[in-house]
Amino acid sequence: MNPTPNGGQFAAFQLGNLDKSPQDIRLYWTPERKKAAVPAPMFRTGINAAQSSDASRQDPTTDPLPADLGKMPFTTGGKLFFTLDGVDYVGSGNIFVRQNLVLTAAHCVQDDVTGHLAENFLFERCYSGEESSEDFTFKTIALKENWHIEQDNKWDYAIAVLNADSTVATPLRYSTESPLRKRVTAMGYPLNYSGGAQMMFINGTVTERLDNWTLIGGKLSNGASGGAWVLDDNVTAVGLNSYGTKTAKGGVYMGSPKFDEEFEKLVNYVMNLK
Repeated sequence: MNPTPNGGQFAAFQLGNLDKSPQDIRLYWTPERKKAAVPAPMFRTGINAAQSSDASRQDPTTDPLPADLGKMPFTTGGKLFFTLDGVDYVGSGNIFVRQNLVLTAAHCVQDDVTGHLAENFLFERCYSGEESSEDFTFKTIALKENWHIEQDNKWDYAIAVLNADSTVATPLRYSTESPLRKRVTAMGYPLNYSGGAQMMFINGTVTERLDNWTLIGGKLSNGASGGAWVLDDNVTAVGLNSYGTKTAKGGVYMGSPKFDEEFEKLVNYVMNLK
């Protein structure tokens, strides 16, 4: 599948030319396949970098809580099913900016080492147990072109165009202003709580290290990748779950790429796709 580049900066992968229709993808994701799908691992390079820099940290941890799917910002969230190199995975994402866009992590749509693109994308909004409010397949995926070659988690974000509009009344918006020392809600479907069967969240205060935003003590594990970090207004995204790491002394924290002017350029790029 050949991407449509934007001056070498961004790439849009058109999924409509594949041999699978939206109905084919829904039929692919049987209840058995969904249960057997494994959580997408957090961004691997980000984990390695964090461990080398923070081996001495030991901070208190915060256990996630179940999300109320009837309230913002959780009503925008969902579980993302996809297949990569023949393995079925799950991640997280959120309806974003428009009713037909989903924000997630780049490593949930493209392997962060090989660059192989995933397939069979199915986003289930407000997934709980074996049910969801609505589900969508992907039409187009846009992200930083060749981001995986740089091995830098600052590009670990992607935006997907859906094949239909969500009924969400208020998609998440975003801010490129610094969220440093502000309180956020991070959400997703981690394997380490509820087995990934329901959305969980933590609240934390944003710190900064390794040129990305971090939440000290956050315990959202694999499967939460791509879930948004939202300010206390419950509608403004300032980050997403990219990686999580455990330090040598038992401390944990989560990392997010910064939503800066480059992120905004990607949003504008997606808004102008046809």
